[in-house]
Amino acid sequence: MRFRVFAFLLLVNAAIVFSQEEEAVTPPEGQSNQASDEWYQGKPIREIIFTGLRNISQSELDGLMNPYKGRIFNDTIFWEIQGKLYALEYFERIEPTTHRANTAGNEVVIRFTVVERPVIGRINFIGNSGLRRAELTELITSKTGDIYNFAKARTDVEAIRAKYIEKGYPDAVVRVSESQQDSTVTLSFHITENEKMSISKIEFMGNTRFSNNALKSQLSLKAKSLLNDGAFQESKLLADREALTKYYRDRGYIEAVIRDVTRTYTKDDKATNMVLTFMIEEGNEYTFGGVTFEGNIIFTSEQLDKLVTSRVGDIVNMTRVEMDLQRVADLYFENGYIFNTIMRDQNINNQSHVLSYHIIIVERSRAYIENIIILGNSKTKNHVILREIPMEPGDIFSKTKIMDAMRNLYNLQYFSTIIPDTLPGSSENLMDLVFSVEEQPTTDVQFGLTFSGSADPDTFPISGLIKWTDRNLAGSGNELGAEINSSVVDSSSVSVNYLHRWAFGLPLSLGSDISANYSKRYATMDNQPPFFYGNEEGYAFPDGFSSYEEYKNSNYTPSREYLMQYDQWYISLGLSTGYRWATFLGNIGVSGGLRFGIIQNTYDDELYRPFDPALRDGNNKWTLKNSLWFATSLDQRDVFYDPSKGYYLYNRMGLYGVFESEREHYFRNETKAQYYLTLFNFSVTEKWNFKCVLAIHVGLAFIFDQPGRELKIEDSNKLAVDGMFTGRGWSSAYRDKGYLLLDSWVELRFPLVPGILALDLFFDTAGVEDEEGSYFGTNQWGRKNFTMNQMLFSYGFGFRFTMPQFPIRLSLVKRFRVIDGELIWMNGQLFGNPNPITDPSKNWMGMDLVMSFVLSY
Repeated sequence: MRFRVFAFLLLVNAAIVFSQEEEAVTPPEGQSNQASDEWYQGKPIREIIFTGLRNISQSELDGLMNPYKGRIFNDTIFWEIQGKLYALEYFERIEPTTHRANTAGNEVVIRFTVVERPVIGRINFIGNSGLRRAELTELITSKTGDIYNFAKARTDVEAIRAKYIEKGYPDAVVRVSESQQDSTVTLSFHITENEKMSISKIEFMGNTRFSNNALKSQLSLKAKSLLNDGAFQESKLLADREALTKYYRDRGYIEAVIRDVTRTYTKDDKATNMVLTFMIEEGNEYTFGGVTFEGNIIFTSEQLDKLVTSRVGDIVNMTRVEMDLQRVADLYFENGYIFNTIMRDQNINNQSHVLSYHIIIVERSRAYIENIIILGNSKTKNHVILREIPMEPGDIFSKTKIMDAMRNLYNLQYFSTIIPDTLPGSSENLMDLVFSVEEQPTTDVQFGLTFSGSADPDTFPISGLIKWTDRNLAGSGNELGAEINSSVVDSSSVSVNYLHRWAFGLPLSLGSDISANYSKRYATMDNQPPFFYGNEEGYAFPDGFSSYEEYKNSNYTPSREYLMQYDQWYISLGLSTGYRWATFLGNIGVSGGLRFGIIQNTYDDELYRPFDPALRDGNNKWTLKNSLWFATSLDQRDVFYDPSKGYYLYNRMGLYGVFESEREHYFRNETKAQYYLTLFNFSVTEKWNFKCVLAIHVGLAFIFDQPGRELKIEDSNKLAVDGMFTGRGWSSAYRDKGYLLLDSWVELRFPLVPGILALDLFFDTAGVEDEEGSYFGTNQWGRKNFTMNQMLFSYGFGFRFTMPQFPIRLSLVKRFRVIDGELIWMNGQLFGNPNPITDPSKNWMGMDLVMSFVLSY
């Protein structure tokens, strides 16, 4: 209604203004006065200025008006400008005039003379004692310094009253008044709280089958106690009646009803106390007598019987029975018979206390999809959405495929809301399938400091970041990104990447990236005798140690004085492709790629002799570094970046070193398996559920030689427990490099803010085998390898950001090992043992704070 009034005023105002303005301007020779009255039509807009501003700054309005400068003036543009100004709700009145920008009159200046609405100078709360001023201030949307808005103030009245009802003041009355002085207004919320209703006791009458405590546990209303204020809400009482009825009917008492809830009042100095008494009529306990079907031809009665999990003779559980009957309907829906009529005839035998159902089914033709309609997308092109929907016009309707389509669309991360709907088609057996979507931003721009993601303790962990990514480039569904990352101290990188998700109209991805990296690294030396050459497996050791055993017992890490520094430069071009199929097992993916690169390690070989033979080869010259890889996956998770259910299997084989001249030659294989299960999901409020997800991960990676070639690999590329991605907390084990890595974890995930933040409890296990080729067996000397002694354990809890754009986790971690059957606690940096060496018995106390990254596959 207000919009119509504004529109009418705008029309009247414009008619008056434009009929009167510029009357003194003499029309050019040969033109009539009528033409001169609209001289501004078709002229470029030079400037838009405002007069009458007091509290609102010109710069605040410039951002709204600047896009119109330079555009050609016409009535459509003019109404659009005025509509946006009124939509701000800053002004009581707006009067426009036009002026020539110069004597030639070939540009126009629009001037708006405005009368501002007042600014809120003060907010008062009068009559409140049950709620503090701070609580009420936080509750309302009107704030000091805001432009006064009548509608917003009325909304605040309702918000305050709702809060009082929630706190147990059912008769609270709230009104608002305003007093204006010059350009400011004082808002006063007048509150009459009346008496507070507190539940002092909850009683039950008529219950013989279940105890009072059992029934109280089903209620959301609670009696007043040290932990509960006992606030009464009428809406919760209605919900509790339903909850009690459901409790009885799920335990066989299908005729149970809550006849009444009486209220008895007593008063004291602080509140009116209420005793709630639920009057229950339990009825008799019923058993289940089965389900019979009539009219079904498409599916046999035997097929439908298999969907009924409730067994004849069992105590009736009405929730389970409803699910059974819904499965019967879903079987028809899943196969496209959505126009069927399914009628339930409930039979209650009051003598034998048996409940049974007779289902009458009127079968009709299958429903075929006539059109698939997309609504709500302004950026994303229709074909980008349609290709993620595993149905086409002419297909039979399928509920499962609709759920698959929603999963696919949510995994794109383009949409915040997706709502499917069905509408009748042009004939009886046709229907239109409608997907209404709400888009969310897909362009990310990041500036600032970040953790580099390297778990190498020798690298500087903080770096400056400039990153830009568009995950839905021009609405095409493709991704373009660029990143510059530099710690200045010891690493810098720049990269550009592009991913084409659907090539040639198929679920075939094509990706490419180019990157350049510089890093300052540290390596062990072999400057002093005895000298080793790289083939002394199992007994070679670098400077700083006198034996291999001493080297191994020190986690393969000498003191800093025995480390040499070298610079590494690496430039590479990567190409990749992948294809995926949707199957009943999940999405099967096959992918592969290759990377062409050149690398150079530089150090002064007159001063340093690296212990790593791969690092000694090709010093101070560019050499090739190429690789090929191939991967397969099976994905049945609901949402890949924060799953609640499903499983994921992945295997990747990589060949590193294609040509003989390259410095490294090896194979690397990685296998991962993950499983997710929602253990429970309880509704606590209308907007929040208490939910727990069990997550299990097992990963195995190993390195082996290429056939016909000697195994050559730099230490920096060997496998390790890094304490960040694997074996949380064990960053001290990073230098314990090896050829096999076992990584597993179990987590209990509790979403706190869905889609943003979760609390995780976890237990990690990880370990490395440092001898090549003898995995889970015995080495060439007959010693068992990869034993319990090599495993690293940690457990703890942490907060995990579940946004893909911010995959950070902060955890408190406790570490331990089991050596020769003995539990060894590792001291932590926080709350730790001040004397870990002299009194190791207290090492169980300390924990470590770990920042890690969440990887999504």
